[in-house]
Amino acid sequence: MTKTKMIIEQKEWDKYWTKKKTKSQAVYRIIASLYRQLIIKRALNHFIEKEFAKNSSLLHAGSGGGQVDEDLLKNYKITALDISKEALKLYKFYNGNKAKLIQASIFDIPVKASSFDGIYNLGVHEHFTQKENEKILKEFSRILKPNGKIVLFWPPKFGTSVIFLNSLHFILNNVLGKKIRLHPEEISLIKSKKQVEEILKSTGFKLVGFYFGPIDVFTQCVIVGKKINRKN
Repeated sequence: MTKTKMIIEQKEWDKYWTKKKTKSQAVYRIIASLYRQLIIKRALNHFIEKEFAKNSSLLHAGSGGGQVDEDLLKNYKITALDISKEALKLYKFYNGNKAKLIQASIFDIPVKASSFDGIYNLGVHEHFTQKENEKILKEFSRILKPNGKIVLFWPPKFGTSVIFLNSLHFILNNVLGKKIRLHPEEISLIKSKKQVEEILKSTGFKLVGFYFGPIDVFTQCVIVGKKINRKN
């Protein structure tokens, strides 16, 4: 990502994480917050505890406000990274100084190679093109320790939240003529498990876990990838 594009990206996400001006957007923020705290946090806890031993060093790459990290911060060494300074302000508001905060792009993470046992995020990769995601995953591979893992919550085209929000946008914009966008465009929704396998394989990972089910009310595909040790 060029410096100019990074600045534009940062401004767009800063705008997203600041208060919304319309009633529709304000209501969306409340619903999204409840969804993260009541549904996604529980699902994230489940998969992180399943894949990583306590006290593992983990990077939340694209942390947003970090409401979902509350429980994980008790048992893991968390570093929260986001391009948005506004998001990191919220992260600190919700979690204090329990995590190390880094404002940077996930295309160019300012840490040494082999720094983390694991990397996780939620609702990040659908906002990037496939080529951009390949660059991101290669960067993840660089900073992971040998045999490190990624846990990605990546919504599919057939997810309940995607169907709901698409329907809501249709009503707001096509029926009511509001011209409102409640969240950034989702240009890379998951189509199939095979698609995920191919993306991971091309970026230095092996798919070792794939879940789509009731734990998060069928909203996200949970992807677990293991870094391939090229020396083996």
